[in-house]
Order: sequence, then structure tokens, then C-alpha cells
Amino acid sequence: MWERLWQLLFPDQCHGCGRFGTLLCRACVGQLVPYVDDIPVCGATNFTIAFVYAGVLRSAILAVKYARQRRLGSALGLLLAAQPWVSGDAVIVPIPGSSQRITQRGYDQAVVLAQAVATARHLPLSQQLVRIRQTTAQAQLNRNQRYQNVAGAFMWQGGNPPARIILIDDICTTGATIAAAIAAIHEAGPCAVHVVVLARGVK
Repeated sequence: MWERLWQLLFPDQCHGCGRFGTLLCRACVGQLVPYVDDIPVCGATNFTIAFVYAGVLRSAILAVKYARQRRLGSALGLLLAAQPWVSGDAVIVPIPGSSQRITQRGYDQAVVLAQAVATARHLPLSQQLVRIRQTTAQAQLNRNQRYQNVAGAFMWQGGNPPARIILIDDICTTGATIAAAIAAIHEAGPCAVHVVVLARGVK
């Protein structure tokens, strides 16, 4: 009831063009560029990157990360879930962010994405991958510094990991964070890890 009332008072507007009725309209989604460039391995069994990190998508991701647009994050998660990657019988696992940035933002954007994907794909969600060491922001670091920054930053809690994991994140740059997350999962036990990322920049 409250959601319906909120929509009547403050209807959704497309983040890209401002059209009322949706957070991302079909026209703006149709302008997103599929990612077909190089894909890092990072120890993954499979690796899927949906779109190029540019234009409306870049603006939307930044709004989720820095302007507290949580519902837009859910819309991006549904967009990611709709892409033609194979999930099968797997468990959705988000790569956890820094506790300091989560506190500032009020939520973890990777978890928001993962929750939307899990709901849309009717798959279980696990948050057993945890961050055990805080790291500095990756944006200003070079490739080697990024790998050093996140080495040993994650741990899998609560026994052996499931046989198949879908690891979710919003952006992949060098793949350093993803590689560190996969290393932590494999340390806990053998499993297949399919990485699914929303966006990556092109060279």
C-alpha cells in the first residue's frame, strides 16, 4: 500500500531520459552497448560481462554508488538478470564492499544487485563471502597496486561453499577484487564459480 501511494505521489522517472513510469526505460536500455572486449580469467570457471561502462549505464551505476539511488540498483540487477547467461542450479553470491563505504551509503550496491538477480532467477542468495580486511578505494591505484590492495581481503564463512556459485559485482576493471574473492572461495573448498558483472570499460 505504501509503495503504491509513494508511486502516486512520486512516480518513477527514467534515469536516462526522465520519462515517467520506470527507472530505466526501454529506449535507454536499448542504447546500452553489449561488452565484447577482453575478459579477465581471475580463476573463474566462466566469466560474463553484460555491458560497456559508458553513457546512461555509467551514470546509473555512479548514482547507485554515490547518490544513494538504491531502487535504481535493483533495476540494474533486474537488467543483469535478464541477460542470456546460464545460471543452472547455483547460488548467487555478491562480492561484499567496504564496511566504511556501506555505512556511508546505507547499503552494499553489489548486494542490491545480487538480491534482484536472485529474485528474478529464482535462485538462493548467500552472503557467506565476507570482507575481513578493509581496503583503500581502487580507483586511483594501478594494476599491481589493486591486486596488492585486495589480497587476502575476503573469506568464506560457514563451511564448504556450494558446488556452483554465481559471483555478482557491478564493475570489473582489472579483475583484482574478483580474483581475490574467488581465491577466498576456493580456499574454503572446490567449486565452480561463474562471475557475472554488470559493466566494464573498454580499452
